[in-house]
Amino acid sequence: MSFGTASVAENYQRYLEPVLFAPWAHRLVAYAGVRAGDVVLDLAAGTGAVARIAARAGAEVIAADSSAPMLEHVPAGIRTLESPADALDLPDGSVDVVLCQQGLQFLPDPVGALREALRVLRPGGVVAVSVWATDERLDPFDAFAEALQRDAVAAGSDRRISNAAVEMTVHGIVDCLLVAGAADVRATRQELAVRWPTVDSEIAAIFGTPFGPFLDRLPSGRRDGVLDDVRRQLDHGGTTGTHVTTSVLGRGVKR
Repeated sequence: MSFGTASVAENYQRYLEPVLFAPWAHRLVAYAGVRAGDVVLDLAAGTGAVARIAARAGAEVIAADSSAPMLEHVPAGIRTLESPADALDLPDGSVDVVLCQQGLQFLPDPVGALREALRVLRPGGVVAVSVWATDERLDPFDAFAEALQRDAVAAGSDRRISNAAVEMTVHGIVDCLLVAGAADVRATRQELAVRWPTVDSEIAAIFGTPFGPFLDRLPSGRRDGVLDDVRRQLDHGGTTGTHVTTSVLGRGVKR
């Protein structure tokens, strides 16, 4: 999945970050035990949801991502680093905490990225990650995937749309951290209720994901049909419901 276009980055920061990612960023920063004075690397930082929260905790933060358009939305005062996750231009043992929120599952080599995270950590430093939990409903993304699948069937396409690739289990996170070489590994599932201010904002949020450019490439009639389908799923009498989101949080320590 690509997050490299300017429109995706803008919509991600405008719609997704405040409702969905900022609340989970608070959870991840607390789970990692970030303290004032820590040097923190926000890996696969996106528009900087985690970086913002860590900076407010008094940390010195580096936001790293392979997408330049995403990094353009990181606040001034936070150092940015355009870089793949598995080849960071940072010295060995130069940071205290590495955080990665909802990014690990998108990386071509998750274990390689975690090895790189451990390389830049000081001994005793913490790496903490969060991903969406397997087998849990995740709206609006599941609503869009289902609408797109129905569109594909109606169009006679054998395309298969699923969010399975963005989900991981507790055991999957633990295995990745252990194989990468982390010590004192643990993981947990946590729930967080989120509420979108309007149905329109929830639908607009999908344009902050790779689904957005995909929708824009559909013929206008099919695109409108997909969006109408999503609205029927999400609209509760003109308002949005509260969605319970579930993440797996995992952490390990550099030996």
